[in-house]
Amino acid sequence: MLLIFLTIFASASSYHLYDRSRTQRYIDLSYKFDNETIYFPGMKRFQLHKEGERVQGPGYSYAAYTMSMAEHGGTHLDAPFHFNDKGWTVDQIPQDSLIDVPTTLIDVSSAVKQSRRPSDFTLDVHHVIQHEIESNQVIPFGGVLLIYTGWSKYWPDKIKYLGWDNSTDVKGTLNFPGISANLANWLVNKRHITGIGLDTASIDPGNSKSFPAHAILSKNQIYNLENVANLDSLLRAKRNDCALHLFVMPLKVTGGTGAPASILAYCKENEASILTL
Repeated sequence: MLLIFLTIFASASSYHLYDRSRTQRYIDLSYKFDNETIYFPGMKRFQLHKEGERVQGPGYSYAAYTMSMAEHGGTHLDAPFHFNDKGWTVDQIPQDSLIDVPTTLIDVSSAVKQSRRPSDFTLDVHHVIQHEIESNQVIPFGGVLLIYTGWSKYWPDKIKYLGWDNSTDVKGTLNFPGISANLANWLVNKRHITGIGLDTASIDPGNSKSFPAHAILSKNQIYNLENVANLDSLLRAKRNDCALHLFVMPLKVTGGTGAPASILAYCKENEASILTL
């Protein structure tokens, strides 16, 4: 992941990413991968295989490990191909949909907390419109929508965050918030987003059996970001006079249905969208 990060950033000189006056504003929205990383039931968990001893040579010390994991766990990207056999795979997603993408962050954590069953909370169109009116900013065309539900407070507790603790491969009813099919359709037809991300294990609620939001968005070549970290930190860091942008850097797996991803957010000055409902 570090190599991907450095390769992309080294080729992006037009963004002036080495300007030290800006680097302090970047916020990492990715969880680290380790034994606590959360995966859906039945998926291969992250493993780091430390094969052999560190080699000591003349003037150097050398180590190399092997890692294995499923595509859909930890902070990761769902490619449209995940739910659409004609959709883009990870390696086919256009770079301009991933790099320096205008982004909107919505905080629905209070609504989740106040709902009768927070784990069944479903974000709908009126939540997004309310945010646009209150912020006087509309989701930018071709942008990414990030949704902070507050569920990340349970990471990495598998029972509280997911509703399952890896003790068996039998999937019961999972428990976390998500978005409605109605909102997914609206985002496609009214806001023309490129991607969407939540601080939960899936964009569909945990109690969903048919995953309609996945199906609707993937049909329209829209990717998902799941298990997004540190959105609470991003909320605290964001100022009203700046526009959020994302760098989404998935592991570029040929033919992949998804991949672990590093995600960075930063504030770009004076680019607020004018509200036009």
